[in-house]
Amino acid sequence: MVRNLKVGILDSTLREGEQTPGVNFTYEQRVEITKAIAKLEPSMIELGHPSVSKDIYNGIRTAVKLKREGEINSKIELGRSL
Repeated sequence: MVRNLKVGILDSTLREGEQTPGVNFTYEQRVEITKAIAKLEPSMIELGHPSVSKDIYNGIRTAVKLKREGEINSKIELGRSL
């Protein structure tokens, strides 16, 4: 039996990428990266955890605003504490 399956792309650049030693995106870089990723139209963009830093928190707020304004169509996901 053949089923129609939908495959989605999850981008974790802003969450996983910033866990690389020596990498720390500024607010401006986070917004620029978010916009660039959104143009590729992944199913979901992981934005990181807002409690990690003020830049991450503000970047997430801006991404939510861009989503509300229709500039981001992907689902946005925040990091979770274990």
